[in-house]
Amino acid sequence: MWDMESFQPDFAISPTKGYISPGMDVPFVVTFRPSKLSQAVQYEGLRCFIQGSEPLLLTLAGSCVEVPDTKETLTFTCNVRERQSQTILLSNPSSEAWTLQPILEGKYWKGPEFIHLEARQKEKAYQVTYRPLTMSSENKKHQGSIFFPLPDGTGLHYHLEGTAEAPRCSGAISRQVPCRISHTELIPVSNWLHRPQRFLVVIDMLKPENLESSSVLQGCSYIDVPSSAKEDYQLTFLSYKEGVFSAKVSFLNETTGEYLFHMVTFKVMASGPISTVKMSTAVRQRVSSTIKVDNPLPVPVTFDINCEVPDISVPQDFTVPAQSKANLALEYQPLKTGESTGHLVLQSSDLGSLSYKLQLKATSSRPEKPVYFRTTLGSRQTVTTKIRNFAQEKTEYLLQTDCADFQTAKSISAAPASSGGSDLNVEVTFEPCHLGEAKATLQLSSALGGQYCIPLIGLALPPEPQGPFLIPAGGTTSISFRNVFPKSTAFQYTVKHPAFAVRAPGMLRAKSSTTITVSFTGGRAPVTSRLVVSCPGGSWIYHLRGLPSTR
Repeated sequence: MWDMESFQPDFAISPTKGYISPGMDVPFVVTFRPSKLSQAVQYEGLRCFIQGSEPLLLTLAGSCVEVPDTKETLTFTCNVRERQSQTILLSNPSSEAWTLQPILEGKYWKGPEFIHLEARQKEKAYQVTYRPLTMSSENKKHQGSIFFPLPDGTGLHYHLEGTAEAPRCSGAISRQVPCRISHTELIPVSNWLHRPQRFLVVIDMLKPENLESSSVLQGCSYIDVPSSAKEDYQLTFLSYKEGVFSAKVSFLNETTGEYLFHMVTFKVMASGPISTVKMSTAVRQRVSSTIKVDNPLPVPVTFDINCEVPDISVPQDFTVPAQSKANLALEYQPLKTGESTGHLVLQSSDLGSLSYKLQLKATSSRPEKPVYFRTTLGSRQTVTTKIRNFAQEKTEYLLQTDCADFQTAKSISAAPASSGGSDLNVEVTFEPCHLGEAKATLQLSSALGGQYCIPLIGLALPPEPQGPFLIPAGGTTSISFRNVFPKSTAFQYTVKHPAFAVRAPGMLRAKSSTTITVSFTGGRAPVTSRLVVSCPGGSWIYHLRGLPSTR
């Protein structure tokens, strides 16, 4: 154990006491801190008491000189809470090794506690690091010094000057977020001091300069961070429309004026469909649905409505009162069967775009009302029926029947229909080729107007007797006759009274017409008879009356 009082006031030694085992070496560190200038400071007979042995005596000598003139000024510049290092080159011209303990003043500079120089070693680097924790001002820079006391009684003195500029950005955060969905961003806030700090949170909008009511960027006004720790600050962002939003979020110690900041950028993308609207109906039948639209803003919002599905009817614009909800009505009236999808988009300058997915299904409609025909075999009947055309552009309908007894035009043109549809006339001719009932379906099809099915029902009655046909004595008469059958047919012509003669072709082509010529030889009295035209499919009776001769 050392006698510590004998070392004072200029020397100190450590450790002051302890234990030592046989064969063990214990190093002691002697510190010289002179209290006054003196070329020779010497302490003799400094005792170390050893149990069971004589005290160990130590003599210490030192020299205290004035601080030499500053050899050089080292200038440091960096951002606050960052580091900058510089080196000082030291040389030992003596023949003995040196271990120097620099005296460093200035709380923002650090360096090794000791530096060892071998005998005659030149330009050994000693590194000084500047790490400021507060910003400096133009008129008040950080000051410090470093003094290297040398064993030969001299020393080296350097002046230190530091400029701590404003802090660098602690981090840049960039996120892509969808519209109308709240996003919470965690911003790390570090406390660089060994004591707790409370920071005031300042949010400065950069783009746009002012937030509209359709966007929210907010968080707590203060955040407390324990000493030398890190906490996450919760920043909440919400935007109802697309765009890029940039802000500077600063954390300010109101007492010291020190701060740190982060740059935050949110790129707001159009969100997916808000919901799916399902609608199903038969073609040409209307069905309605509603969409509930929310306006969270304190002012009314007007939306422009865009829907590229031609079968959907919506108003051109739609207004929702402030901080309320309203129902948007839409109608679906398909013209063609099938399933399809589409989008309905509501656009406003305040709330951006709202997208809704449409899932549509059009089923086959019931046939139109039947059209009835009633005529005799060998005659024709033409009936005009109507369909409701809803095509908004000029279109052409192709017509087709599945029975030869019914004939129509191959196509008809339809002008653009009104909003509620327009009537289109369709002529159908029934010319039966057999007795009894005939059924068919008339189909009208258009690329724009869709398909229509009209049932056709015809009844063919036996031919009714015609006439009488008057024939003067020695004269002739002509009777029109048509082969109503779909193939060439042989006909027989029979007149019971010999005073009448018939001239007509025996074979008629399908659906062809001819003239039957009947002559009467004449007499003093009128003569009646009948002409029968027959074939396997039926017979036709024509009454004849021969007029008497006037001579």
